[in-house]
Amino acid sequence: MSSSSEDALFLGGEDAQRLREEAQKLRKEIEQFEKKKADMEQEERKEIQAELEEKQAAIDRYSATIPILKPDGSTVAETITFPPRLDSNSKILVCEASLPLGILLGEHESLEGMTEVDEVAAGSNGELAGIQEGDVIRACTACKMEMDQPTWQLLAGGIGRPKTFRYMFSVDNKPFEQVMEAVGSNRLDPEGRPAILVLERTTTNTKDK
Repeated sequence: MSSSSEDALFLGGEDAQRLREEAQKLRKEIEQFEKKKADMEQEERKEIQAELEEKQAAIDRYSATIPILKPDGSTVAETITFPPRLDSNSKILVCEASLPLGILLGEHESLEGMTEVDEVAAGSNGELAGIQEGDVIRACTACKMEMDQPTWQLLAGGIGRPKTFRYMFSVDNKPFEQVMEAVGSNRLDPEGRPAILVLERTTTNTKDK
C-alpha cells in the first residue's frame, strides 16, 4: 500500500482534532438554528393567541347572556352577540330593574330606528339598576298572552286557556310606540320579575365607571 493510501486511511492527531472541532461547530450551529426556529414558532403562537384573545374580547364586549323563550315554552339562558350601533368604544350590558323603571325613553336623534334613554329619575329603580342617560336599548323583556293548549286538550277538541309568556324583544329598528308597549308589558308578568334591558353604552360616557 502506498504512503498516500495510508494517509487517506489514517488521520494524524491534528487532522482528527480539526474534524472534531468542525463537527462541534456544526452541532452548535444546528442547535442555534433549532433554538431560533423554536423561538420564532413560540413568538408566532403568542401573536396568534393575542389576536384570538383580542377578537374574543371584542365579541364578549358586545355579548349578553339573556333568557330565550323556546318553542316548547321553556326558557334557556343563552349568550347573544349584538352588532354595535354606536361606535368602537361602546359595549353591551344587561340591567335588571323592578317596575316602575323611572326612566324616560325617546327616539335616537342620529340612529334611525333606535331607542335611547333620555332621562333617569334620581333614586328610581332604573338608576339603582345602573341605567344611564344616553344608553341605547337593544332588547328588553316583554310579556304576551297566548292560548296554552296541552296535547290532551287538542286531542279532546279543547281551546286551551290563556297564559302569559315572557320573552326577549329585539328593539332594533322597531317603531318607538312598539318599544314602549314592550317595555310596559313587563307589568303583566304574573311572577312580578324585574324587567331585563340589554343596553349599548359608549365607554366615553362620563357617568360610566
